[in-house]
Amino acid sequence: MGAMPEGKKASFRCALFPCVSGRRRVLLAGAVRRGAAAGLLLAACTVPSAAAEGVACPDAGVERGSVASVSPSGDLVLSDGTVLRLAGLAGGGAGAEVGWRPGLAQRVAGREILFAAGPARDRYGRRAALVRETPMDGAAITLQQALLTEGWALARPEEGFLGCLPSWLEAETEARHARRGLWRRLPLDARQVDAIRAQQGRFTIIAGRVLDVGKSSRVDYLNFGRVWRQDMTGRLERPARIALEAQGIAPEDLAGRQMRLRGTVFESGGPAIAIRRVEQIDWRIDQPPDRQAGREEARGRTRPTGDE
Repeated sequence: MGAMPEGKKASFRCALFPCVSGRRRVLLAGAVRRGAAAGLLLAACTVPSAAAEGVACPDAGVERGSVASVSPSGDLVLSDGTVLRLAGLAGGGAGAEVGWRPGLAQRVAGREILFAAGPARDRYGRRAALVRETPMDGAAITLQQALLTEGWALARPEEGFLGCLPSWLEAETEARHARRGLWRRLPLDARQVDAIRAQQGRFTIIAGRVLDVGKSSRVDYLNFGRVWRQDMTGRLERPARIALEAQGIAPEDLAGRQMRLRGTVFESGGPAIAIRRVEQIDWRIDQPPDRQAGREEARGRTRPTGDE
């Protein structure tokens, strides 16, 4: 077969690797011809994030208030009656009283804070907010970063604050490596079904290898076990699938990958997490998959309609 014209080579590389530029795209395109496409594409392309799309983290200095108390659920009750929920955080299933409450109360009760919050209130009357202590010397980190670094909270992707997520995940990584707080028991092993099921209704993080990817008319299923109606499943919903495909990553390319998932556990013939945003998937822990492990099995595989 003759050589591909240079113009077509460039078109091939750009179409195949829309999130990679320059020399790396050339090298990756060469790897595709050697049969290493899916794994390298996942390694080269990050999931689309608000930060990557130019959405900034709000400036936590727009409003000012004085903290009167910290509620059992970790919300800040201000002296004027405003209640602030710390945006983008989850307590990891600690129950009605989150583990960070005592330390947070000691840190901010009776003190002034700076915050950025939208006008909307949830059904409990709270405003979601990015909060910063009033700095004594220079700039203070946000309460979100402090709690994540200490391991008392988990980062939760939240609309309106997605631009903050990269820095939150960086803070969370520090706690995970040091095994602080919640990270003494997290992430949960995706094979430990009973331990995951015990977290039903709570936000948590699981880790494991996707054995195969099932498909239905509405949802793609990241199967962490062989028994669909018993083992852990990640339900990849349409918005997350569209975001993945926009980066050239098909759901079936996730078969054989080692990853972490974050979200609220629910029961669906086995414990499951609904993946509505690609930010819920973290494959930075990825290892090279078994050669085509589960890949061919994943393609075209369907689930009974009753599993939806």
